[in-house]
Amino acid sequence: MGQINQSNFVFFQFKPNIVKKSGKPVYLTDAIDIFCSQHVEEAIRDIVILPAHHDRNHIVTAIEVIRLINESTGISDIHVIGDGKALIEYKEQKPSNALIEWLRLVATALLLMIGSGLAIMYFHADVNMHQVHSALHYIITGEKSARPLLISIPYSIGIGIGIAVFFDVFSIGKKKKKPGPLELEVYTYEKEISSYRKDEEENEGD
Repeated sequence: MGQINQSNFVFFQFKPNIVKKSGKPVYLTDAIDIFCSQHVEEAIRDIVILPAHHDRNHIVTAIEVIRLINESTGISDIHVIGDGKALIEYKEQKPSNALIEWLRLVATALLLMIGSGLAIMYFHADVNMHQVHSALHYIITGEKSARPLLISIPYSIGIGIGIAVFFDVFSIGKKKKKPGPLELEVYTYEKEISSYRKDEEENEGD
């Protein structure tokens, strides 16, 4: 490939999730977003990071990208924005079984419901919530009751509604201006998993 004018510059940023299928080459533009002139981008587009026969996860670094661009174009004014490395993952597409996925969903939901229900009951037993409800029932109605359902039922419903409001369940599927607590937790979890995989791949490479 012919050398490109040295006055050109390239800014690039690694993509957050780079997942490829085995048997296909990984091009540079699969791993990075770039900002440069159009003719430079056309020259960079055909640069291969990993050949088609490669099928193991690979850590690509900013130094590696800069070297590839420099060798192919002659450009030395290259800048990285953000993280200086990214993980290229190879994943096989397995056919999904709707029944198994549904059973997993049901099992997960049951485990969460049972676990959270037991946690709430243990907490109520520790703080003697039944006695509190009985006292509230006596204050409101003037009658003593061993089963203050007038207080316990609205309280139980309120716990469920409160949890749903806190996790912004009622806004699922709607366009929101800001993420809910659950979405933030999932986002943080995914970032930590991605960071962990990068470190693991680097350690194995060393």
